[in-house]
Amino acid sequence: MAKRRLGERLIEAGLVTTEAVEKALEHQKITGHKLGDCLVDLGLLQETALLRFLAAEFNTRFVSAEKLAKAKLSTDVLDKLPVRMAEAQIVLPLAYDPERKLLSIVAAEPQNKSLLDEIALVTGVSEVYAYVGLRSAIAAAIKKHYYGDPTAFTALENPGPQVARADASAISGAYDASGSGSRNTPSPPLRFETDPSLRMQRTPGTHLRPSTGTSQVGGSRAALAESDYIETLSILVGLLEQERPHHRGHSAQLARQASIVGRRMGMAPRELAALAMAAHLHDLGKSAERHYTLANNAANPNWKAEAGRLSRAPVKLFENVRLPALANTFLSQLYEAYDGSGAPQGTKGEEITLGARILAAVDSFLDLTKNPSNAYGKALTKAQALDHLRKHAGTLYDPVVADIVGQLQSGELLRHRIVQDGRQVLIAESDEAIRTDMLESVLRLGLVVHAFSTLDGALDGLVQRDCDVLVVSLRFGLKDVLSLLQFARSIPECGGLPILVLGEPNAHSRDRLLMSGATAVESSADTDAAARRVRELYEDRILHNGPARAVQGSYDELPLLELLKTLASGKKSGRLHLRHHSLEGFLHLEHGRIVYASYAGKSGEPAMQALLQMKQADFQYDPDSLLGEMPHLDKDLATVTRELTARRSATG
Repeated sequence: MAKRRLGERLIEAGLVTTEAVEKALEHQKITGHKLGDCLVDLGLLQETALLRFLAAEFNTRFVSAEKLAKAKLSTDVLDKLPVRMAEAQIVLPLAYDPERKLLSIVAAEPQNKSLLDEIALVTGVSEVYAYVGLRSAIAAAIKKHYYGDPTAFTALENPGPQVARADASAISGAYDASGSGSRNTPSPPLRFETDPSLRMQRTPGTHLRPSTGTSQVGGSRAALAESDYIETLSILVGLLEQERPHHRGHSAQLARQASIVGRRMGMAPRELAALAMAAHLHDLGKSAERHYTLANNAANPNWKAEAGRLSRAPVKLFENVRLPALANTFLSQLYEAYDGSGAPQGTKGEEITLGARILAAVDSFLDLTKNPSNAYGKALTKAQALDHLRKHAGTLYDPVVADIVGQLQSGELLRHRIVQDGRQVLIAESDEAIRTDMLESVLRLGLVVHAFSTLDGALDGLVQRDCDVLVVSLRFGLKDVLSLLQFARSIPECGGLPILVLGEPNAHSRDRLLMSGATAVESSADTDAAARRVRELYEDRILHNGPARAVQGSYDELPLLELLKTLASGKKSGRLHLRHHSLEGFLHLEHGRIVYASYAGKSGEPAMQALLQMKQADFQYDPDSLLGEMPHLDKDLATVTRELTARRSATG
């Protein structure tokens, strides 16, 4: 038996004793783990020693984590192998010889001939030579070299038992699969449900379901969902900010606004979660007297130098939590300027991760308008701060990000969401040109729409019940789209969700799509026609009582008068919850009339007037909220808004 042969070979090599193998085999009967796993669990064998042994068995060489961390890989070499394949198979391209058309890679299973043949087919090379490496080290190298994450190898400095077990399991599994070390064992085919970017898994006899694993944020989070984790961060950081009068609620506001910009720019769900985490943590471990931003650092060279030194302070504080690698990268690059004049590395342009570029622009804007100790020595008006972003677009800030921040701060995005009662369309399309055309066509029809280049966004919308029409492109592959449809229809809340498939399938494939749950199939050749079909599905969804969603914002983005005018013009119903620090209350609306008000123990007319006097507030409009009290007011919201406008004009 293969496992016994591995034990015998380890004994022959002098790496373990007969007694050690016997102990491991007894342990195996209890745990069911692989032999190599058990040897490592019991402390009888180091995983690196096992790896070196297998390197010799497979007639190849061993690549250490240290070498992978220090390697300098050109983009031409990395581009040879698609990142999704690298992540799915845990392989990394190391070098390419154009004369021999030989690609060298490091893999956890170097003996897997089927895998090597598949890589040769995908990359178009004549030969693939595989070195052997630790699975965890290769995964870290993928994060570093493909995603530019400088902290990718941090977790390997003190790997926990789970990391060691995963490495040992992969290594002993590779040996067991190969028997005598030959490279002719077929690799299992890639499957949609095992794609890590979709976070799905299949249990025998069940439908696809979202994975409940916590690997993306680290084992210390245990069963906490990402949303719960982010909400916990918001509460704890908010308490810390209470002692900073000009920065109360700053990190939560940064997280919310940066996430809106990120969604507008097509960031994937896991990237948005990392963005929100980085926003909540960005000031931790730094001076309470100075708020470092790109605007402040550019005006104060000493501040820039300090910001560079402190850029990784939040990462170090949370190193035992094992934040997502992207969150660490966003935090490390927060003070990098678009033209390369920032700190600490002088990274420039799109070499700076998108999340860091978004955080930098939003953080500067919020600081300029709220903090009188900023680079200008006074709090600027919204118009002045937006002018700063425009003037420094292309130097300090990404021009596209600066433009979208301007749209956000104008209130345009919030008004749009309130008008649509929080409803939105999600588009998943891999072709950039078609994705852009679809987004613009749907926007012209007055709908709120977000577009993604991967299926991540589609999955996230389904899991969070966060879309009212889902558009999915067949360019992701018929099998993947069919699996997504089956998954969607397995969720009771998504039973009536309109799903439009975008593409030109043949008659048989079209029938399969419709039988699997697609509402309609439209060609991608005419995006205007497809957008009109989206609008029809959207209106049908509302007609059949599709749920609305709460919309959050602040007076900084949409001033009170503009907010009330928007609600009045649409004759909206629902609850408008207002909060400023510890003060909060709500107005309940029915068809454009205020029917109930509550604030600080008051109700009725006094509560309504007190709420309308609030100069600053965060708000949440929930169109589906029902009034649980007897109505005690009947005020036309449009009339109330006109009266409030007149009073403010009279008082200057």
